[in-house]
Amino acid sequence: MTTQSAILIALIIYACLMLSVSIYWMKKVKIATDYLLGGRELSFWILTGTITATGIGTGVIIGGSGLAYQHGWAGCAYPIGLGFGTILTGLIFAKMRRYKFMTIVEEVSAYYAGNRAVVEFSYIVMFVSNLCWLTVQIMGGAAVLSAVTDLPISICTILSGFITATISIPGGLKSVVYTDFLQAIILLGGFGFLTETILNNSGGIAGLRNAVPHEYFSFLGVSSLGQWAVISLILTLILSVISDPTRRQTMFSASGENSAKKSMIIAGTLEVIFSVVIGIVGMYAYKLNMHLSSPDQCVPWLIANVLPPWVAAVVVVSIASGIFSAANGAAISTGTFFVRHIYPLITGHYAKQPLVAIRSTLALAFVISTAIALRAESIVGFIIKFLPLTISGLSVIILFGRFWKRGTWQGALAALIVTPIVSLVILLLPHITGFWENPIIPATIVGAVAFIIVSLATPQNKLDFEDIVERLHLERKAIEGTGKQVVIPKLMKDFLEEKIN
Repeated sequence: MTTQSAILIALIIYACLMLSVSIYWMKKVKIATDYLLGGRELSFWILTGTITATGIGTGVIIGGSGLAYQHGWAGCAYPIGLGFGTILTGLIFAKMRRYKFMTIVEEVSAYYAGNRAVVEFSYIVMFVSNLCWLTVQIMGGAAVLSAVTDLPISICTILSGFITATISIPGGLKSVVYTDFLQAIILLGGFGFLTETILNNSGGIAGLRNAVPHEYFSFLGVSSLGQWAVISLILTLILSVISDPTRRQTMFSASGENSAKKSMIIAGTLEVIFSVVIGIVGMYAYKLNMHLSSPDQCVPWLIANVLPPWVAAVVVVSIASGIFSAANGAAISTGTFFVRHIYPLITGHYAKQPLVAIRSTLALAFVISTAIALRAESIVGFIIKFLPLTISGLSVIILFGRFWKRGTWQGALAALIVTPIVSLVILLLPHITGFWENPIIPATIVGAVAFIIVSLATPQNKLDFEDIVERLHLERKAIEGTGKQVVIPKLMKDFLEEKIN
């Protein structure tokens, strides 16, 4: 049997299994809370599986291994950054589960007195960020499909978007987390098998070290990639998790605060451990072929040209598990943001049929993200360009909101405005970009300084955290099916005036 035949059979079995789980939960889901948050009753084990599978997506598997192909252990920086970010988010923000938030923007709203400018700026940026993450996952799926099927990359991109949409749209978060749990098992088992195969064929770590440039084996590949580049990449990914709507929504779906915290810590630890696998895979591909046209092709090339047919099939299904689970999580978060924030911003009220609105939004999101993926090039390059624009300011206001009560909505707005401007200036000036590698460090520093100065120069917020939590609870009733439709601006105005007076 050929490699392509084995891969095709494995992918069909995998797709049928995932689709069956999704359809099963589609029949079980009756209200928006079940669709978006799994009824807020997800167990520790299910959460650990879905957070792990979501974290080890396209960026890690394709982008991280491609970075390892170019710079050795520097490829580990990608999953290490995500892993530490996941651990820190669990330690710092699991407490937010007790307030029954639906999205991370509700958390931001509670930090800054429900100020509409800050809230609306935040959820528009996060909505765009979610679309970009979805684009990254579709790009990864397309890269794998292109390598194993020999179809044009454009066709594979469309197929990748369609497959992901088919799995994620029907059953919502419950279908995503249960398929993710299965996918995490497949992912870790498949790559464990691949790592053992690589080490056996290359004479272990010592044999691999002798086959690549000596700079590849420096600490996190800093001698090859550069110290600032490695630090910037890790910081970018840590901050991306802290301000990530998908992971926060998953935490909000936990059965309790303790469950949310433990699942994030364990999942983050698994991501850090997985970084070693990514480094080994990338360097092994370099050992066998130093002349690939794109570093993102190193894993697909191994699959198509090196691995035995059924080993290749297992690895492809493992990769698909990581990519599609990450895409599913981003998709559900995108739908949640639309129905919770964007729709009422446009119409002034919540959707009368939230489930219909969410599923329609997800279909449109997949079309948009697939279109962007058709135009994008390198996965890591795409991430480095878009993440600082979206996450620098968000991470600043989220961290300050959590720990500094003196922060004001004016300070938050200043940080949200300043950070993308700094990022764009650095990206557009080559001599500055060459020093910083990417804008995350200067953008975050400038955003934090702007936040502090403006907050100290403006009056302290009159409403406290619990006041806004109460108002958000009233708003959510319309979506959760426990209250009547309300006009959002009027609800805000009446509530705030009552509390202030």
